[in-house]
Amino acid sequence: MTRNVRQSIGVQCFSAVTKSLFKQYVTTTTFHGYKYLGENGLHWTERLFWLTVCMISIVASIFLMKASWYDFQNNALSFVVDTNYLEWDTKFPSISVCETDNQDKIASASDRLFGDPHDYNLDEVMKEMLFFRGLSYYTIQTCESEENVDNCLVTNVNVYEYLVRSTCKEIFLECKWNDNPFNCCKYFTALHTELGPCYAINSLQARDKKAPYLPLISNKKFGPGRLTLKLRGTLSLYIMGEQDVPSITTLPKDILEVSPYIHYRRYISVKEIENEKQVRFTSVEQRKCRFIDENYLDVYEYYSYSACTTQCRKDAQFQKCNCTHHLMPNTHNGKICDVDGLHCLHDNYNDIAVLKAVWANRNGLVCECLPSCTEVEITTIRESEEGILDPYAIVDISLESLPTERFKRNVVRGKLELVVSLGGAAALLLGASLLSVFEFFYFFLLRVFNTARMVKKVHS
Repeated sequence: MTRNVRQSIGVQCFSAVTKSLFKQYVTTTTFHGYKYLGENGLHWTERLFWLTVCMISIVASIFLMKASWYDFQNNALSFVVDTNYLEWDTKFPSISVCETDNQDKIASASDRLFGDPHDYNLDEVMKEMLFFRGLSYYTIQTCESEENVDNCLVTNVNVYEYLVRSTCKEIFLECKWNDNPFNCCKYFTALHTELGPCYAINSLQARDKKAPYLPLISNKKFGPGRLTLKLRGTLSLYIMGEQDVPSITTLPKDILEVSPYIHYRRYISVKEIENEKQVRFTSVEQRKCRFIDENYLDVYEYYSYSACTTQCRKDAQFQKCNCTHHLMPNTHNGKICDVDGLHCLHDNYNDIAVLKAVWANRNGLVCECLPSCTEVEITTIRESEEGILDPYAIVDISLESLPTERFKRNVVRGKLELVVSLGGAAALLLGASLLSVFEFFYFFLLRVFNTARMVKKVHS
């Protein structure tokens, strides 16, 4: 017998065995209904009926499984309102104090640096550079002049900060928590922001792990918390969550502009978010938020929405101008903009400093930033201002009352629920189980392989 004849006989035998194996599978499988496709003595109409029923079941099970998978990916979590307020410890918001102007020190420093008299446009250059907000009108106009190019503070800006920027002790005169005084500069720690150096209390981003920590807690034992500050200077006071940072896109409702001779009072409410333990085991895409330690940013140690938008602006500045401004956190000196770079940032201000939604048609920067999973909702209930005779500002920030509700993020469709949903669809429409799946692979992989090997051995 020639080799070709043996191969032909082997193929025929393998085909016959395979057909027999398929018939054996459909007549013995644990998938319901399929046995009627291979059962002997049935009319073709019966086989057609069961083939139709089986195909409909397969299609229906696929749709149900796809719906279960979609819900697992997009509707895995839910928010509920928790009203068990008697047991809560509510953290006071993070308070960041940032200096926005210091005309007296600017005038003194410019006289010291440039002499008196001098081009007083250089005073405005100093203000723009040390209190940078994204635009550089005076810097571009003045520093492009040959007579002033040597006097412009475009490089080594930090060297001049000590001449103009107020220190912590110069800004803070007195601090009280619930009328109990505490050392301001011991607990208000330096926070590097894109607005320049600020001082923050109760902030994760500014907290030194070796430094002392003052717990600002409100509960049924201590009552609503109140922070009282006596401040000197022209300042912006940011009221935010502990993971957030001041930025040029912070909403005005979260900022209190502070000037001397005024007593400010602001009463707020705080709603926190508590996360069920299982939330940690869901993906970022499912929960649509990030925990603070799920950080991929280089500007700050912990993740937050405001930190993410700061990173987004930093990346956009590099993309547009191949540099970033001198106040941007965690920027290497070699990547800081010179006059030409500041000119580029100025010309592209709307594209790199103004946030917009992805669907908006106006100019702006699209930042695909998720919120923090632990962010808080801070609402101003009421506020007032009253003139005083003293050359400083008094700021009272108080909780209007203890929170009566908070949000809780729960997992409603975890991995276990997904397995149950998929298994339920398979059991309802196919009569299948996990063993049925292994059975399928057993028949059409392991058995087919062994059959082929036996046929080859017999006809070799």
